[in-house]
Amino acid sequence: MPNLNEAETIARAMGGDQLAFRSLVEQFQGFVYSIPYRFAKDGAEAEDLAQECFIRVWKNLDRYNPEYKFRTWIGKIITNICLDLLRSARKKNKMNSIAMEENFEVADVVNHEKELHASELQKIILQLAEALTPKQKAAFILRDLEMLDVTEACEMLNESAENLKSNLYYARKHVRENLLKYYKTSLT
Repeated sequence: MPNLNEAETIARAMGGDQLAFRSLVEQFQGFVYSIPYRFAKDGAEAEDLAQECFIRVWKNLDRYNPEYKFRTWIGKIITNICLDLLRSARKKNKMNSIAMEENFEVADVVNHEKELHASELQKIILQLAEALTPKQKAAFILRDLEMLDVTEACEMLNESAENLKSNLYYARKHVRENLLKYYKTSLT
């Protein structure tokens, strides 16, 4: 749909135009995939969750309110899918907050003097995020990893800016404290 703007593409998709919907999928697939990937840290699971999101979008497209940004609406759907996954995982095994020491491999002597690469640091941060509550993890992922603004993150999580900021504060505090512990342990 090369000559249509987003609003026109959405309107056509709402009318049942499968090519228009495919265009929306192509436009938003990177965004939709990145959120569950940060939650699950597994490419195959992230793909499954992204597919589930687009199925829900297709089934509920008639509920979309054009007063809101489509990205926010679709982001809310994928975030809720991820939160549901976290909640069900916590109920099943109650082992979601494993101690940091069990999750990290101790760097060998050669690596003590080297800085962590960005991908290694991201891996550590995502491991630390596993111990957060679902709301804290969602706030942390949406604001600090996906770099969404406060308004958009609040809409996706269906919570006030105060609640978002509170969850984000505790998430950042947890990550910061445990990063300091990790660096202190790995450097000694």
